[in-house]
Amino acid sequence: MRTNRRWFVAGPILLILPLIFAVYATGDGDHEAELSGTISSTLTIFDNTRLVGDVTCAVPLVLSGANPCIAFGVDHIKLKLNGHTITGPVTPPAGCSLPVDSMYGVGIEAIDRTDVKIEGPGVIQRFERWGILLGLTGHPSSHVTVRKVTVYRNCWSGMQTFSTSDSNFEDNVWANNAVGSNGAACGGICLFNSNVNRLHRSTFYGNGTAAFGSAALGNVDFGIGFEGTSSGNRVEENNIGGNVNGVLVFATTSGNVIRHNIIVGNPPAQVSVDFPGAAAAGADIHDRSATAGANTYEDNFCLTYIGPGTAPCPNVVVKGDDKDE
Repeated sequence: MRTNRRWFVAGPILLILPLIFAVYATGDGDHEAELSGTISSTLTIFDNTRLVGDVTCAVPLVLSGANPCIAFGVDHIKLKLNGHTITGPVTPPAGCSLPVDSMYGVGIEAIDRTDVKIEGPGVIQRFERWGILLGLTGHPSSHVTVRKVTVYRNCWSGMQTFSTSDSNFEDNVWANNAVGSNGAACGGICLFNSNVNRLHRSTFYGNGTAAFGSAALGNVDFGIGFEGTSSGNRVEENNIGGNVNGVLVFATTSGNVIRHNIIVGNPPAQVSVDFPGAAAAGADIHDRSATAGANTYEDNFCLTYIGPGTAPCPNVVVKGDDKDE
């Protein structure tokens, strides 16, 4: 059992109250910290922590890079949302981060961490850039779990991963993110240079915006997006609808497996109206690979496909109790 309790708050402290952060003993003799109220400077946690009330984040943008509301400071700990909400300071698209901004806000950050968990139920919403940030280039994270969390209406992606591997994201809801990404490729979950992760049994609805698409380049928002050299990831048993693109695979990624998903209704009607060309509007599955077979699409319920090789869509079946019809 850990006996030393440590918490660290980085940056200037503003007089925004209340912030409740206490320690309690569980039935098995271990301890967890309790958290609620307003966080006015990045709160770094070093022990298992649970929310006992809603959290409002008012962290000023004073450091280069991410200025998170809550950051994991050690490995092998968990943050339990416990049915509560973590709310950022903006109402997207107003107040959202620009791609050129050197400082930006995020909800929860886990950089250079392994075996940390963000557990719901609970909501993470209204941050200037990402609701959740895992890893950075040169600072990988691994074996991260995000489970039963709703990530809603953040300016850029609901979750952004850099150099993140062997992690599990399941039973989550990713809704209406990337409403103010200002042209950055964003959506529900964006994986950049991230490998061997599993995206499982989750819902991706309404992510992305038509505001920054173009007939020449298309719209680069998505429910799930693979960027950089992301490889070996599995997308399984998810519901993906109403996003600008359902699954968007960029040209430099390979070896990802997308199977057993319902991917229908991407893009939504308004995007189709604004960008009538198929490539500009998006699709259920949009693969920008130069060659066929770089990624695997298997047994998905989908209607539209943009990409090389034999189209995996439309692939529409009605499954009865005993057999496919």
